[in-house]
Amino acid sequence: MQSRATSFCVAALAMAFGFSGCTEGGTRPPGGGGDGGPRDAAVTNSPLRIEPADHRVAITSGASANVDYRAFLRETDGTEREVTSEVTWLATVPTLGSFSGARFTSMRDRGGRTDIRATMGSIEALTSLTISLERIVITEGTPADAPTRFGGTADPSRAPELVYPDDATMVPSNLGELEFHYRTAGSTLFELHVQAGVLDLRVYFGCPESVGDGCIYTPDRDVWESIATAAAGQGPITYRLRGVDDAGRLGETAERTITVSEEPITGGIYYWNAGAGRVDRFEFGVRGAQAEPFIDRQRTEATFCVGCHTVSRDGQRIAVGTDMPTTTLQVFDVATRNRIFSRGAGGGLGVMPSQPNFASFSPDHLQIATSAIAGLGILDGTTGDVIAEELGGGAASMPDWSPDGNHIAFVRYPAPPSIPGFALVDVNGVTSGEIVRLDRSGSGWTVGPTLVAGGGNNYYPAYSPDGEWIVFNRSESNSNSAGMGDAMNPSPTLDATLWIVPSSGTGTAMRLSRLAGLADSWAKWDPIRYRDRGRPLFWLTWTSRRAFGLRLEENARSQLWMAAFDPEAQAEGRDGSYPAFRLPFQDLESANHIGQWVTTVERLTCDDDTDCGGEFCVDGRCYSVPPLI
Repeated sequence: MQSRATSFCVAALAMAFGFSGCTEGGTRPPGGGGDGGPRDAAVTNSPLRIEPADHRVAITSGASANVDYRAFLRETDGTEREVTSEVTWLATVPTLGSFSGARFTSMRDRGGRTDIRATMGSIEALTSLTISLERIVITEGTPADAPTRFGGTADPSRAPELVYPDDATMVPSNLGELEFHYRTAGSTLFELHVQAGVLDLRVYFGCPESVGDGCIYTPDRDVWESIATAAAGQGPITYRLRGVDDAGRLGETAERTITVSEEPITGGIYYWNAGAGRVDRFEFGVRGAQAEPFIDRQRTEATFCVGCHTVSRDGQRIAVGTDMPTTTLQVFDVATRNRIFSRGAGGGLGVMPSQPNFASFSPDHLQIATSAIAGLGILDGTTGDVIAEELGGGAASMPDWSPDGNHIAFVRYPAPPSIPGFALVDVNGVTSGEIVRLDRSGSGWTVGPTLVAGGGNNYYPAYSPDGEWIVFNRSESNSNSAGMGDAMNPSPTLDATLWIVPSSGTGTAMRLSRLAGLADSWAKWDPIRYRDRGRPLFWLTWTSRRAFGLRLEENARSQLWMAAFDPEAQAEGRDGSYPAFRLPFQDLESANHIGQWVTTVERLTCDDDTDCGGEFCVDGRCYSVPPLI
């Protein structure tokens, strides 16, 4: 195998979208052009000045613009001298263009805003450059005169139907792929018109992919990055789809909006690929990344599958439960995939759970909370030794450790009945659950407030990145959380919904209705705190059996879905969630569950493929499936 040397590292992508990257502790500084704080103040009061200041240019598709910059230095006596040739020039969003000397040349098919930075020793100055772009894209196989065929008057009865994505969806700027699903209403040629402030984009196509009773258009990487560069951090942008038939009859959809996040997502997500019986992963922040197999039956010596899992927020440890019902709890080092320890599922009422598939690492990954009939247990994250047991005051499951390490949210539920001659039997699902908080008290733990009281079934709590919110599932019919029938509900139901409650114990729960679909279950947060236009922004992922546009009918198969979340809106009593979108990297033919997020995807480092043990060396890191260049 040959080493694949590429240059799409996280830092380069961060530069491409104009932010300064992650800070320690899973937080981000405000995005957008400066770094914030004293450095910006120094730039504002700089004796260095740039001309032209706050410049705007307009380009059309296929053309570029040149801007000749000059720099002037204010001397101590108040006079100025030109220092253009003495400074270093930089555009902070390099996807918009580059410098040769003091001349900036824009890219031909990118519009957006960038800071222009002039540096002279320890002195620097900033000004803005805004590039407006009018772009026309005629896709392969589409008539060259397509733009001329849309001059008629629109007939509302002939409007195409946009099926996916939903109106007002928000997506990450580095999502990489977003499909547009539509029904044609008899039209044969289509125009997607996107307006993003500095971008006026028209894309022409027919039916690139026929699916069911409609079509799907997927922008290629170049078109998507053109949209993302212009729209990132700009708030809602508009788009509409127009269609025309062979007789020239025209129809158009109502205008819709989509928002592209100011900051791209980094880190990664580990999820259960149920069809393959293994845990897969996907790394954001790597251009062209693909889903990769990670932990399988062979590595864990499982009989049927490796599915239930939890990953430490720092990405260094993963705990998996093998088979169903679970036979072992195994903890692995993520970078090497070496097993750290393994414990069997036996253990009855003590700390060792009969359902070790539910676990949560402490923030430093040195301890792991596990569920058991007699209460939560805490194990040493390196040895598996018992640290504490029978916590929580009864049968407990589904723990989630808070980001600050001082609390554990969990589900308390009625213990299952005993069977003569056997220990108490625990199942993978719970009924009649309530959400309770466990609080650190010195070197021990005490039971804190009940955050969500019984009534129906409340289960699977998860802390938000700032620790202020807990998302959880609710089944009004008290359906078993694993989707299995029980004595009260012999047939499984699909009424699982996502709710949120303040972690303080003083607020009331609210349903997240804007992202609602069918059987929304097992939600987890991306642990990184992002910002968008000066406001905090979080991302939430869960499993849903909703329809995926034209590709997947409702209730056909579980897939991973994602939505943005505005915590300030939620704190004001409004639904902080956005409409959902399907994560594009997953296998459509497999049911996918339990998306667990990490701040960093840990990998072996390498010089070439021989260092990777059968994997591929890309930019000094090992991949089982290399990114697409």
